[in-house]
Amino acid sequence: CVITELFTEGTPPFDLSQLLAYINGEYSPWKVLEKIDDASIRDLIRHMIKKEPNHRLSAEEYMIQQRGKAFPEYFFSFLKLYLQRFATAPILPPDDRIIRLKKDFSKITKNLCVKEDHCEENVGLVLVLSLLESSSRKLHFFNTKIMALQLLLDFSKYLTTDIILDRIVPYMLHFANDHFPRVRAELVRVITQCLKTIKSVPRSDANIFPEYIFPSLSNLTQDPSAMVRAAYAENIAQLAETGLKVLEMMQRSDLEEKEEEETDSTTFQASYDMELLSLQETIQQKVVTLLSDPDNMVKQALMENGITRLCVFFGRQKANDVLLSHMITFLNDKTDWKLRGSFFDNIVGVAAYVGWQSSPVLKPLLEQGLNDTEEFVVYRTLRTLQSLTELGLLPKTMLHEFLQDVVPFLAHSGIWIRQGAVGFISAVAKTFNIADIHCKLLPLVQVFLNKSVLQINKEVYLLNALEGSVPRKVFDYILKSNLLGRLFDTLQERQYMRKVYRNKVTYSEMDESMSQIFRKLSSLGMAEEHEDKVLAMKDYIIKLHRIRAGSSENEPRNGEEMNRPGEINVISVRAVTRRHAELERSKDSKMDGSTGTPPSRGKKKQQTLDSQTSSSMNPEWKSMFGSSDSSSATDSPKSKSIVKAELQEKKISSSTTSLTSQGSSNSGSFVTMSQGQISIPEGTLARGTIGAITQDMNKIMATRYNPCKLELRNLVHQQRDRYNDEILSKDLLIDDLSPWESQPPLSNWRPKGLLVAHLHEHRGSINRIQVSCDHSYFATASNDGSIKLWECDKLEGKSSINRSKQTINLKDGKINSLVFCEGSLSLAAATENNNIHVYKIESGKANAVNKLEIDKDEFGKVVDVTHYDTGAQSVLAYATVNGYIMGFDLRSNKEVWKLKNDPKKGLITTCAVHHSQCWFAVGTSSGSHVCWDLRFQLPITSIEHPMGARVRKLIVHPKEQSWIISATQGNNEVSMWDVETGARRKALWASPAPPLSQKQASNHSVYGMHMVMTDNNVIMLTASSDMRARFWDINYPANSYIMAPAAMDPGHQPSVSYRSRLIEGTEVIIETYTKKQTLTSEDIPRCGPDTPAIGHHDVISDINTCMASQCLVITGSRDGVVKVWK
Repeated sequence: CVITELFTEGTPPFDLSQLLAYINGEYSPWKVLEKIDDASIRDLIRHMIKKEPNHRLSAEEYMIQQRGKAFPEYFFSFLKLYLQRFATAPILPPDDRIIRLKKDFSKITKNLCVKEDHCEENVGLVLVLSLLESSSRKLHFFNTKIMALQLLLDFSKYLTTDIILDRIVPYMLHFANDHFPRVRAELVRVITQCLKTIKSVPRSDANIFPEYIFPSLSNLTQDPSAMVRAAYAENIAQLAETGLKVLEMMQRSDLEEKEEEETDSTTFQASYDMELLSLQETIQQKVVTLLSDPDNMVKQALMENGITRLCVFFGRQKANDVLLSHMITFLNDKTDWKLRGSFFDNIVGVAAYVGWQSSPVLKPLLEQGLNDTEEFVVYRTLRTLQSLTELGLLPKTMLHEFLQDVVPFLAHSGIWIRQGAVGFISAVAKTFNIADIHCKLLPLVQVFLNKSVLQINKEVYLLNALEGSVPRKVFDYILKSNLLGRLFDTLQERQYMRKVYRNKVTYSEMDESMSQIFRKLSSLGMAEEHEDKVLAMKDYIIKLHRIRAGSSENEPRNGEEMNRPGEINVISVRAVTRRHAELERSKDSKMDGSTGTPPSRGKKKQQTLDSQTSSSMNPEWKSMFGSSDSSSATDSPKSKSIVKAELQEKKISSSTTSLTSQGSSNSGSFVTMSQGQISIPEGTLARGTIGAITQDMNKIMATRYNPCKLELRNLVHQQRDRYNDEILSKDLLIDDLSPWESQPPLSNWRPKGLLVAHLHEHRGSINRIQVSCDHSYFATASNDGSIKLWECDKLEGKSSINRSKQTINLKDGKINSLVFCEGSLSLAAATENNNIHVYKIESGKANAVNKLEIDKDEFGKVVDVTHYDTGAQSVLAYATVNGYIMGFDLRSNKEVWKLKNDPKKGLITTCAVHHSQCWFAVGTSSGSHVCWDLRFQLPITSIEHPMGARVRKLIVHPKEQSWIISATQGNNEVSMWDVETGARRKALWASPAPPLSQKQASNHSVYGMHMVMTDNNVIMLTASSDMRARFWDINYPANSYIMAPAAMDPGHQPSVSYRSRLIEGTEVIIETYTKKQTLTSEDIPRCGPDTPAIGHHDVISDINTCMASQCLVITGSRDGVVKVWK
């Protein structure tokens, strides 16, 4: 009876009275069975309703009888066995079923012989679709919900339109109210793609869009998640087109039917117009809501995904009244430059559809875009002008006005602005006649060309003929100047003087402020030919300066919420769910609980912060990893009294977890309770009732978890154990404080430059001086291929003979770099043959323990080495000239990490590691400072030197957590950079050139530097190629001086003074000479033997300090001489 109703649209073969009559032979159901078209089904039902039970067969026998007839072959070869897996124990949860269907989809289509071109033959797929749809309504996880939506879309490609509309679309729309935003966003994309493939629609579904689809999606236009609204905005144009296509299909089918009946079609045309108007009003409501959305991402998504198609859908009048009128308001947003740029990208299509009537509306918008503060928006405006000109939507008078604004952009600093201007000018030239080109266009453009151009309508020719642009740094400096009006007056006066005086120009004197501005502009590279170009952009620069000044006044002050790209104010976001686990919380809480002493002020603050974050912590994470409350509760006296019971409980729960994990592995991606979720009543273990424990566990084990939660929990516990081990090892290392750390130099320490030792055992240049951790000895590396160890306490001038304690001859070429390792018990040296030698020096004799051979062809030459100890690892880090940065563990003798610096940043010249071992910095030959995060092994920031000067030496500031100090080529310059902000905080300048100037006036550079921390001061020692060693007092610059003069300096040195100046936000300590080096009669040396010079005769290549009974300064020079000063 059920099979009969399925094939006769619900008509039963007989009711109860007819059934009784049929048994008595008074009724025949054959008239009902004749309605069944399939002969096999008809024969099957006739056989199944025979009166004699002996004549009827079993279900299995009927299937065998009808194999290949009523039941297709794939019922027996595939479908029955496949669906049986989902109906037998263990029953898979809905999420597992979806994962299995997704995995087996290609196998299903292959076995069912599915063809995308013949959807009407793919009826067997409907049976699997029923399984998919029944499972999709009970899903728990968002990834399986998205997977179900994708499967529904995949199924729709092989099924007919009536099945799509009746069986698939309703189940898709079921996810419109899902609580996961990603699922709702994916629904919009999937249902749009699904409906897009519809080729024919039944008459009953003609109004499916205005009556069913859009009402079901109505809540998404005001969805709380901007991601969902943006997804709707991306697909609204396609949905509108599909709805229009369905309406046109119905209209076409109706007209064809009525033409066959030869009736009037006016009535049907009126019906079509009414339905179209209803559809347009529905779409208009959605579009207006999206165009007025508070989130700019939604507006941008709508514009960039079919705004022109919406124009075609609405028609010219509504495109102008609805779309264009709302799009204009997007330019009022002064903070989102992407939205403004997107406006100019997409306005061309709207204007082209509306027609030339839109040009008066577009003119002020285009003028606003040309004066935008963001060059990206200016470039997009220029491209829009070019497209509108090529389409003929701008009248000639308007083109003349725009030329006056655009032509000065030919001298702009931005290359894309110049290219955009050239594109517009070429487009204008194509629309102008010859007279307009020669009389109006060429006179404007010729000023910016270095040669005449005949075919000005060719962009390539015009670009090749352009003169050089205004330097970027000059343009930015002028734009930021507070004396912009006076500056342009001076530039105009200078331009007039150049026109009057043809040969040598004599400019009038300027006041101090203008002189300083012009000196700065000159140092930035501005020449006289650039002045005329700056004057040509005068109106643009003044407008841009006013706009930026106005926007800076409206910026929020301190304490207000900032809106900067790339920055998130986490404090202002109150509803952030915490999803991280502290590595040291349990350790700190246990220590606090065990000692019984009150926590320090810093710990109180940390505990308050932890309690605040714990309150917003995800409950699942709190149960998995614990919070500060749970950790402190663990340390209570009560918990300590049952530590033994807890240990036993851990063993039992861990074994239970392993068993349940194995047992649930067959059911897909879920396992039962994790260790932290199993609770055992107190006292159960003491009574020894293991059966009760098992019984309690079985009651709780109904909860199911993803395996990723267990994996994450195990990973966190593993990282906590590893972190605690490393902290313990570090504490043991720190306990052995060196004399230098326990007794730093006095706050008034000022070495007088008295030479106490002159050491000349090396036969080549000194490349590196390194001091041991306990300051008992220091090592020097030289080009002669040897390393010499010197005892510090024997070099204070008390010993008559100063000799090295030990010499290590590597016999492997020049030694480029040197570093102490493992608490100064080892020494690593890199040679020019690309080998790194490691020696143990704890005994009286140095013993070679390791040799790293670096492939020069693959990695390049080793330029620098450094070392850090994490407690668990003793890492020797080295950098190569080809950009490779590698870490080698001296304990396990294996490479632990390898990084590759971007070749565009230049060749690596030096490197340094932060004392917290979290980040690593390198300097390059192109003036780049690149910082790497060693935890994630990713580059975190890159700072470029303004002149691109080579970085000679790089060290990390011992006090400031995010500062690096670099010595660059030229002007004896040392800069202190904040890698967190990218700003240059301080600079040392020992050169006659103007401070921080871009023109190098001195070839001398700092080769070695060392920073010393006293009780209340910071001191920098530098060694320069001018053979002088300088003492820089960072906090009190006036106390700086030349500690050790060069050997060739005269006996009576000129007076040197040091002062601090603030230049462009950077504090610069400048060395100046106040007395010329002129000899008087008193300065001429008298007759007699000459006193030997104590200074260096060659470039000082490195400098360091060591602590003996007093603090000593060690310098080494390129002639192999080592000097010790006090």
